[in-house]
Amino acid sequence: MSIKKTFSIKLVNSTCAICMLSLLFLLSSLQSCAIQKKKKNTGKTPVEYALTVAAISTPRSEDAYIEVSFNESARFYRIPKNTAPSYLDLLRQSQKNSTPVLIKRANEYSDIILRVKKK
Repeated sequence: MSIKKTFSIKLVNSTCAICMLSLLFLLSSLQSCAIQKKKKNTGKTPVEYALTVAAISTPRSEDAYIEVSFNESARFYRIPKNTAPSYLDLLRQSQKNSTPVLIKRANEYSDIILRVKKK
């Protein structure tokens, strides 16, 4: 075997080796990215949003909840009738002054208001 052929074979082999190593590195990095899962909201953590009250409905005597709608959401939310009067006062002030209040719910999918705070 000549020196020229030996050198060219080693060059080809080293080039192939570099390509193979880079492919292995790429595959391992892709797999590590695939293993890391995106955090999903399982609905177990409480959420708090700043919302402005659009309307508060007057409850009937048999209703256990008062319905509240907000400008930023198309959903109707409910607050218990026997909630703290300060929460209802904050909601009424928000509706009157068009100012946002912090609304806490049990999770992303719940429509029950747990707490109302000033922003």
